Amino acid sequence: MPSATIRRVLVFVCMVGMPLLIAAAHSARAADSPPNFEEHVLPIFRDHCCGCHNPDKKTGGLDLSSFGQAMAGGSSGGVIEAGDADGSYLYLLVTHASEPRMPPESSKISDASLAVIQKWIASGAIERAGGKPVARPKNTLSLDVAAAVTPDGPPVMPPRLSLEVITRGRRPTTVTALAASPHGQVLALGSREQVLLYHTRSLDLLGVLPFPEGVVRVTKFSRNAKLLLAAGGVAAKRGRVVIWDVATAKRVAEVGEEFDEVLAADISADQRTVALGGSSKVVRLIETADDRVAHEIRKHTDWITALEFSPDGKRLATGDRAGNLFLWESRGGHEVATLKGHSAAITAVSWRSDGNVIASVSEDGSARLWKAATGESLKTWPAHPDGATWITWLSDGKLVSTGRDSRAKLWKADGGRVRDLGPLTDIATRVAATDDGARLFVGDWAGTLTAFSAADGAAVGTLDTNPPRLEQRLAAAEKARAEVIAAKEAASEKHRVALETLAVAESQMAAARKEAEDAATELEAASDRQAEVNEAIDRVKSDLDFARGKTPKEPHSE
Repeated sequence: MPSATIRRVLVFVCMVGMPLLIAAAHSARAADSPPNFEEHVLPIFRDHCCGCHNPDKKTGGLDLSSFGQAMAGGSSGGVIEAGDADGSYLYLLVTHASEPRMPPESSKISDASLAVIQKWIASGAIERAGGKPVARPKNTLSLDVAAAVTPDGPPVMPPRLSLEVITRGRRPTTVTALAASPHGQVLALGSREQVLLYHTRSLDLLGVLPFPEGVVRVTKFSRNAKLLLAAGGVAAKRGRVVIWDVATAKRVAEVGEEFDEVLAADISADQRTVALGGSSKVVRLIETADDRVAHEIRKHTDWITALEFSPDGKRLATGDRAGNLFLWESRGGHEVATLKGHSAAITAVSWRSDGNVIASVSEDGSARLWKAATGESLKTWPAHPDGATWITWLSDGKLVSTGRDSRAKLWKADGGRVRDLGPLTDIATRVAATDDGARLFVGDWAGTLTAFSAADGAAVGTLDTNPPRLEQRLAAAEKARAEVIAAKEAASEKHRVALETLAVAESQMAAARKEAEDAATELEAASDRQAEVNEAIDRVKSDLDFARGKTPKEPHSE
């Protein structure tokens, strides 16, 4: 072939074949490249999700119609954890691995679409073709708990106390104040005009502490377990905080003069300061020695619903009904940080024993972990649908929470679920853990208080949250004794009749036995006589035969 012809062929191949090869290469790279939001994920969301999650109808506060809104999350916090599909709330919902299942009242999204969503999240939640994966935030603080802080000395237990209750309702009341001693087998349950103390092992009532100030809304033990705080009052009239010495059961302090119930309160580690708050929207720091208001925090815009001192007492976390959560210096009340994230009322805050991490829950259903030093968000997860009501740390670093789903839930230190406790008879309202973390006490809206084993989640007993008065207990015991005595007398009479019947029967049996013995003797004699008669007959027959000459006669033997 002429060289000119060869050159023309090569030029043709380069002009036609190279673009095809380049296109094929681009296609191969596109097939290998991870999916992105705009090209692959958004069409799936439009088909299955955006009907409820769009700018005009943000169900659950979530809009999935754009990358920015999807990554921002909803009312309960973020739903997409870039790089971690299994840890992303959105993926758990669409795969029906968590409640509420999405799409609602519809079949699950196809496996092919789920695979696209899973790969998109796992590869870093890329926004568009050629884009970079979203950088996965790293915690600047380890979520592994340090050694638990345990008070020194023997466990602190109360003395023998009166078991006479101050009030008793027609039915148990909602559990709104519950605390377990950090160093002793004592559980404190707040009620109307009283605090009931129970033994955490036997579940028996240990005693009653009067609280004539009104309804107890808060019970808390001091960090060293030596003091017990109760706070509450009468709605729209007065509020007060009372402190007892646990070992003696004596009142050692009464602080606060509120014009409404105290809804949140705590005592500092050095026992010098009480923090309290309520409908006034003001957090007051009060000296226990002289009931003097040392400082007032007035930044909250709604009722104070939760607060707690750090383990060392140097800082204070406070939350309100509007979802505001703040971190303060205890001395002077200077603001340290605003903890932004919750979208509804803060229901509880709890400091980890090493003071490095704060846990909070809200009516928005989420649980959040915060870096105590800076207020930086460390972790968020949906804890309870329709609202979380309480959270507290265990001594081993786990967490336990309660919520409107009528369950208590045990969590790992990083928010991973361990197990559920329940369901309960009603909305779960409070939970407290023993100092060793072995038992969890969960109260609910119906007034039921159940003890669970933390090891396996099994219910181990219930506590009587509405115990009867001693007079009622005595009357019930006397009634029971009368019933037992009557039953004993009836059984005694029955036993007497049975003995008489037995005596008659034994007498008749003895007579019958004598008759049988006499009859046996007569039978034996008759048998001997019969033998003799038979022998006589045989001799006579022999004599008769001989007389007739039939047989020779032989002499009778004498």
